[in-house]
Amino acid sequence: MEPSPLRVAAEAADPLASLPSHLLDEILRRLDIRDAVRTSALSRDWRRRWESVPGLALSFPEDTRPCVVDRVLFQYTGPRVSRFAFQVDDASASHVDHWLVALSRRSVESISLRPHAHFDAEDINLHSSIFACPHLVSLHLKWCGIPPLPVGFAGFPVLEELYFAYVTFPDNTERQLQAIIGGAPLLRVLSLLDVYNYVDCVIEAPNLHSLTLGLEFDNVYHFGELPCLHDAEIVLSAFSEPGHNVGRFLAGVVHVQELTFISSLDEVKIDATPFTFYNLKSLKLSTPFTAMNPIVFVFRLLRSSPNLEKLKIQIVEEGMVVDWEFLNAQWTDGMCAKLQIVQIINVATHRWFPISFMKLILSKASLLRTLSVNECPGSQDDPLNDLLTCRRASVQAEVLFKESIPKFSALFLFRGAALEHSGQRAPHAAPLPAHRKK
Repeated sequence: MEPSPLRVAAEAADPLASLPSHLLDEILRRLDIRDAVRTSALSRDWRRRWESVPGLALSFPEDTRPCVVDRVLFQYTGPRVSRFAFQVDDASASHVDHWLVALSRRSVESISLRPHAHFDAEDINLHSSIFACPHLVSLHLKWCGIPPLPVGFAGFPVLEELYFAYVTFPDNTERQLQAIIGGAPLLRVLSLLDVYNYVDCVIEAPNLHSLTLGLEFDNVYHFGELPCLHDAEIVLSAFSEPGHNVGRFLAGVVHVQELTFISSLDEVKIDATPFTFYNLKSLKLSTPFTAMNPIVFVFRLLRSSPNLEKLKIQIVEEGMVVDWEFLNAQWTDGMCAKLQIVQIINVATHRWFPISFMKLILSKASLLRTLSVNECPGSQDDPLNDLLTCRRASVQAEVLFKESIPKFSALFLFRGAALEHSGQRAPHAAPLPAHRKK
């Protein structure tokens, strides 16, 4: 049957038909998978083009039915999948194994699996084919059960990004986290948030650039050689023993240029540091001013950071009033010699600021340019007004009120578990199994 005149006219009017094939493929690679499939309706030339495009991204929107993913993976014959992302719910959980097997045969480069907010099971149990993806560059797994490593596991030779959040390992295989990290020689970004691995794990990665750890105990991880580490974010919600010294733990990231340390523990402390953060330029702290230990901890970190330029402190609860004499006694010659920017953020329920600490910084930091606070004085008697009249060591130092200072965005703590700021499980989600509870 001859095509209708309307169809012939439509195909003739296709402005993309004259483009080279590689440009058409590039257009498809930039489209959402739904739009890529819809291009089949454009013309006869487009009908099955998406099915063979190398490097197609299969990122499925929330609430996609599993049969849709099944069909796409069945129809797609391209040699390489650039990205696969899916939120698993109860209806799709039984399909995940099949998908991973199919992806391992498509040279998948990125996998992201996380539970839907209404997923009722404890974990997404994964098929061992997750370890048969040698082309993986990025792996994001949240609330997943990791299978045992297969015999002869060759590692992830080109993996650059590894994100594990609330993942569990089989019994008696806790060391496999260390094997996964060690089997990724190109790893640049590592994020481990409440990974349930109770045997000491050595993190050693020669090309690691960025490290994020959210953990309940400071003795879960040990550090090997990390010569390229640029930034580290550590969220510590419990100690292995009361009053434990975190010095040994922080010594493992001593080469960083940017450090974020978050802890809500009153007993956080560090002994006189036998190491120095020579490269540290930016320090972000969220630790309570409610007891002497964390206050002394802050000063010891500052004394160990001779090249620090930017300090950001987040206040999460009302602290104790510390007299000037005590704080002044903590100051040593050369401390904060290069400090230029200080930001104080109050996110506590009750409005409170470490006024004496801020006045000390103003009176001692000779290169200080700005000290900013995210609120304004509430009245003439507000202690914040004292910052305007206190002595300043730097002639260029300014005090800025009501500055728009971003809050710490990466991690928050609740009952000893680090929760990502985005993608939090629904409140009615299944409780932690017994072996995860404190």
